[in-house]
Amino acid sequence: MDVNMSMSPGNGVMLPPLTDDDLMTLHASLRNLSDGSTQMHATLLAFQNDQIIANDFFNGYQGGLEPMDMPSTDTLSITERKNGLILNVGNLLREYSIIQDQLIVALKVWQRKQALAGNGAPFPTNLDGIQFVVESLMDRMADITLFISNLLHFGDDPTLNEFLTHAQTLHNILIFSTFIVEKQPPQVKKKGSKLQATVRWLIGDKLGIHLSKPVVKCEILSEALAKRLTIENIHMPPECNGKMTGNECQMEFDASIRSFSANFSTLIIHDNKRSEKKGSEIVADGKYALLFYTTAVYKGYAINCWALSLPIVVVVHDNQAPQGWATITWDNAFSEIEREPFKVPERVHYMKLLETLNLRFAYYTGRQLTAENLEVLHKKLVGEAAQPNEYISYSQFCKDKLPDCGFTFWDWFYGIMKLTKVYLQQIWKQGHIVGFISKLKTKEILSQQAMGTFLLRFSDSKKGGITIAYRDDCGNIIYLAPWTCADLQIRSLVDCIRDLNVLKVVYPAMEPSNVAFSSSPPVQNVSSTINGYVIPRIKMQIEPSSSNDQQTSPQLSEATVADNASMQNMHSFPMEQLENDFNFFNHQTLNRIEWQDSDIADSTASTDDFSLSEIMSFGSSMIGV
Repeated sequence: MDVNMSMSPGNGVMLPPLTDDDLMTLHASLRNLSDGSTQMHATLLAFQNDQIIANDFFNGYQGGLEPMDMPSTDTLSITERKNGLILNVGNLLREYSIIQDQLIVALKVWQRKQALAGNGAPFPTNLDGIQFVVESLMDRMADITLFISNLLHFGDDPTLNEFLTHAQTLHNILIFSTFIVEKQPPQVKKKGSKLQATVRWLIGDKLGIHLSKPVVKCEILSEALAKRLTIENIHMPPECNGKMTGNECQMEFDASIRSFSANFSTLIIHDNKRSEKKGSEIVADGKYALLFYTTAVYKGYAINCWALSLPIVVVVHDNQAPQGWATITWDNAFSEIEREPFKVPERVHYMKLLETLNLRFAYYTGRQLTAENLEVLHKKLVGEAAQPNEYISYSQFCKDKLPDCGFTFWDWFYGIMKLTKVYLQQIWKQGHIVGFISKLKTKEILSQQAMGTFLLRFSDSKKGGITIAYRDDCGNIIYLAPWTCADLQIRSLVDCIRDLNVLKVVYPAMEPSNVAFSSSPPVQNVSSTINGYVIPRIKMQIEPSSSNDQQTSPQLSEATVADNASMQNMHSFPMEQLENDFNFFNHQTLNRIEWQDSDIADSTASTDDFSLSEIMSFGSSMIGV
């Protein structure tokens, strides 16, 4: 029987960019394996030819051939040479097994990085490189299987049969392990809204499965069912925990990028069964997963493959989204590569938590926190008596109320992220907001600065608030009452700063206020009338105070007549009168422009506009925030 070994499809193909040292090592190992396969091919051909010559000799001897036709002594040691070939193919199989194990580890690391990307870490970009290794291994396994089959044609051998069984097992593991969620669904999602996800099979076109265009189905599983799926051999379709639509999609092979995938674009979770409540557990604590599964046929055998998404939280009301993100943030940050769904540690070292908070804040707002900021967060979590080797519990992170506050640490931190992202991002990125700094440290800094110096800090006592502290002309340190999202919808912080002449130099840039905030959008110039009415403009002012370290409430109490440039017709109105007369504070109007924690306005939106869905669109299995 001829050994028909054509060049592997992967040979001669340009290697995709490998940005991972592990992949570079795998590629070098693949070259060695390929060289060993080529050498084995040549040796096996020579062995086959000698076997044919030997067979011809013995057949001829029985037919009366002359002694001069007898082959050489080396040709007669067929058994020894076959044993040598069996040894070589065993070595190839062991080398292949090592490389495949390393590949599966690299793929799991990719999936772990994918989860970290849900918290704002860089998204892994080497999936094409991983697929190249997968396809190359498919080629090498085809070579090894063919070697074993051809050697078995020269006589049955228990060792070769064992090798063949092991090779088939390795092949199956590779097929199953490379069915993955490339783009994860949003991890916090409101029931009834659309979500997207992409499933990819890294075998490409190697097995010809792409020709049948298998259908991938999706179901939602509770944490308990996901646990059972990973431990027990559950038949598909499994029991599910809810009702979905748009949950079937055909796989397509794109030859230009060698991607064999199914893109779900209209997935909707209409209902999900709640697990039995444990203790103080609330809706936003419950974790689910989307199960993607398919059945394909290869050489007459059915192949059942499935993959679980990262954990998701399904919310019903807008106010559940922040706690949902606390659940997901902890899971993304601290889950292990190998774990029972969806087990996470109850306590983590404070430095790991601070790294996670920094990642999230930097991704949302465009600038990382400083070491001083992180130290403030540390003390906010554990109090002033912070220890260098301290551990933070999940309860401290998002369940326990802060001292003298009606909210948790996560509520406070999340509110500040939201405020900064929506209303303060430009001046935060420019470095004009100090941010997380204590009142005591603020006083210490400003006491050493010139009159009129001010700094912007996040409020300690107000959820999602920012405040200004400044040194007045008498040397007193004045703290203005915090602005929240609702306040900044009425008038931007930059406009408020421009209104207040007492704010002259901003710390830490030490730039004049009019220079530091000159690149920000200018105050809207309203100088027209509507139906004969003059349009007023709200302006910020500070009520004078003589007490030291006074916390003062800035007042939106001046309505400036727009067509009076000298502002001589300035009047003070109570806030209620402004609401009634000018309808500036119509709450229905404000709600329409308010940053949403949930996708009410648009059923295709993520559960809030702090969304990581963009980062996942570059090829991930992941995330909308």
